[in-house]
Amino acid sequence: MDDFGITFANGESLKFAALLGDHFVVDGERVNASVYSIEDPSDPELENGNRLCGAGDVTYLANWAGGEGLTIVAVFTGDEPPESSDDMCASYTYQD
Repeated sequence: MDDFGITFANGESLKFAALLGDHFVVDGERVNASVYSIEDPSDPELENGNRLCGAGDVTYLANWAGGEGLTIVAVFTGDEPPESSDDMCASYTYQD
C-alpha cells in the first residue's frame, strides 16, 4: 500500500482517487488515519478466493496504526465518505 493504491498478494489492486481525510473515529476514539476514495470501485477477489468486502464494491478505504508494528485497513461500500469504523464491511490487520 502506498499513497496511490493497494495491491494484494495475488496481484489484484485498488487505485485511490483522492485522500479525503487524515483522522478517523475507531471504536468512538479519534485516531490519525488516511481515508481514501477508490478510483474504480470493485470488490476484488483475494488469494484464498474470498472477496475483499463480500458485500458490494469497495468505494472507500481507511487505514491507521493498530499498535506496535500493526496497520489496520478498513473497507467501505457506501456512497458517502466514512467518518468512523462503524460502517465498514471488513477490516484487515497487517504486520509491518
